[in-house]
Amino acid sequence: MKRKTYAHFAAGRVLAGMVIGAIVFGVSTTLLEDAYDASIIDGFNNFEDTFEKLAGKYDDGTIDETFIDIYTNYCQTDFFRFAKVNDDGTFETILEKEYEDVIPISDNAHSWIYVTDREDLLAKGKSSVTVNGNDWTIQYLRCDELKNLDYEYDILMTNSWSQTSYSDDYTHAGIIFRELVDSVGMMDCSFPAINSYYIEGDTLHIGRMTEMSGYAVGKAGGRKWDFTDYAKEDLYITENDGFAVEIYVYPRAGRPDAFLNNNADIFLAANTDELFKTDINEDGRVIRATDERHEYSATMIENGIYTQGAVNVFELNGTTYMIEYVMTSVRYTEYFRTIIIFFAIFLLILCIGIPCILAVRPYLQYKKAYENNIFKNNLIDSLAHNIKTPLQIIGGCAENLKDVSGIEDKDRYADRILQKTSEMNSDIESILATADKSDRKFSKTSIRTCIEEVAQKAGATVNITGDASIKMDRDYFKTALFCLIDNAAKYKSEGSGIEAVISPKSITIRNKTAAGKFTPGFGIAIAGRIIEQHGLKLVTNLKDGVFEAVISKK
Repeated sequence: MKRKTYAHFAAGRVLAGMVIGAIVFGVSTTLLEDAYDASIIDGFNNFEDTFEKLAGKYDDGTIDETFIDIYTNYCQTDFFRFAKVNDDGTFETILEKEYEDVIPISDNAHSWIYVTDREDLLAKGKSSVTVNGNDWTIQYLRCDELKNLDYEYDILMTNSWSQTSYSDDYTHAGIIFRELVDSVGMMDCSFPAINSYYIEGDTLHIGRMTEMSGYAVGKAGGRKWDFTDYAKEDLYITENDGFAVEIYVYPRAGRPDAFLNNNADIFLAANTDELFKTDINEDGRVIRATDERHEYSATMIENGIYTQGAVNVFELNGTTYMIEYVMTSVRYTEYFRTIIIFFAIFLLILCIGIPCILAVRPYLQYKKAYENNIFKNNLIDSLAHNIKTPLQIIGGCAENLKDVSGIEDKDRYADRILQKTSEMNSDIESILATADKSDRKFSKTSIRTCIEEVAQKAGATVNITGDASIKMDRDYFKTALFCLIDNAAKYKSEGSGIEAVISPKSITIRNKTAAGKFTPGFGIAIAGRIIEQHGLKLVTNLKDGVFEAVISKK
């Protein structure tokens, strides 16, 4: 029967592991997708409540549009319009998000600089509002360095991180989901930070900049820029309250016109008559339509981008306000792409590695059983051949005992029977010792020394060339060498010698023999078994009357 390889034992287990891994991957990614999609929607809805609270503070005079503008930039809102509804239903815009040549930068949540070339915005200069004892400021400045900065923001990834982390699902879904969301944001979201600058009139002059990661530290292998005018080096600010300057450049999404145009009947309406004509019973985008409140929500998925928008008309202290905002994000496969690839590779390694490890033990058990079976068959063949002659002699002596009467003849035949019985018993004990040997103790030993000792025991002369040391169970390995040398001594041609050639790679024992006389005894099988248990192999060859036994590495 053909011997099985390790692959026979591993293949089925690996296949089962791959099936289990595919199920785990499918279930895990489905749960991740569901949690992410739910958090995107929930985070979007939570912003609605926040914006209405801001409108309430605006209505009671606690804040002005400056604060609202700061907040909508901080929250990565892609489009925002805040308006008062007049008695005739027209909208009087209080604040609408700026897009043309406006880059928001911030050194903290309360202080913002808007970089622009628009003269109408630059004319606003610097404005501030105090909320809960904190001064919130916006300043409009020019900046050629930022305007010409060659840098692409991954605004959609940043939006997704912001929107997801603002959801109740992010808070309650569990630590694993939160860690996955944050790790992607930390690894894949990056932005430039200003490390030195000075302000002159209405112009911001930037010196050095560094690409930052979501960890708010320099990104490994990230880009660096140096716009420093060294003639004015003393003017640059590099520290703020003892800390190194880090003014973050916030990404600004393009105006989501495709979405706005696709839902033009509810977005950018000029008056409430135009907006309220949408029928709640016919249009699924209408969430609520009452005298006190109107709510609209629309979504669009295009090229892997998920866009959500809402319009809310509500009353505060007798004044009606309208808020509309739009947020864009990426689908879960894009946001978690790095983690999904890593998880797939991890599962693949796991689903192949564990089955391969589990296959080792049964394979080794099978291998041992197979080798024992081969050894047993070879031993039976050799033993049958070796015992046949002693049994014939014992039988002959027993027959002769019946015919002789002299004490001397009887003793001679009895001694012959005992001699052959002793030889057979010795052979059987050697077999049992080989089969039962398990307490092997290995140490590095000289092969030449072992052969010399074995040759002396066998009463044979061996011409030894070379030497090497290997790890062996000394007495056990000497048994194998004895079997080979004793076999060579028994069957060598008259007048010939026995040679042993030793090298670091092999041991070769060779003798000249008469082809008709030579019969490889079961000693060869025993030697092969012992050598196999030392992690080596024995190959025998008889050619042109020369018998060779070669011990080498597998």
